[in-house]
Amino acid sequence: MSVQTAIRNLISELAGIVGNIVTVKLVDGTIYEGKLVGIDAGDRLTLHLVLQDARCSDGKKYYKVFINGNRISEIISAERPLFDPEEFAHIIQTKLNLPPGTVRVLKEAGTVMIYDRYKVSVNGVEGSGGLASKIYSVWEEYMEEKKRKQ
Repeated sequence: MSVQTAIRNLISELAGIVGNIVTVKLVDGTIYEGKLVGIDAGDRLTLHLVLQDARCSDGKKYYKVFINGNRISEIISAERPLFDPEEFAHIIQTKLNLPPGTVRVLKEAGTVMIYDRYKVSVNGVEGSGGLASKIYSVWEEYMEEKKRKQ
């Protein structure tokens, strides 16, 4: 595996947990826990993070914490993302009997594109019309099932 592929995989994995609660340990021993709301991987050697509603190991609470990637020792995600785009793509294609090639997974974005017209993510369905309503019904059922299991 090339270094570029490994970096893309890392960014994809991190993008998949955006919106989840994570624990970030820094090289100086400081620990932050909060909702991961942003990542910046513009420089292939440094990865910056943004946590919202973060709590620090010293007991202080912060609305937002921007963490320089050079200070990160570990990033830990204890919760599994609710929306799995690959799983949902398979379900939607099967339930709506969609032709092959009409459903694409954009793993980095955590979304599913249907007919390049409907976008489905953890936030719902973007698009309108009869098919959008059917997709939304399947999405609602999927998300309810995932919440029950969690």
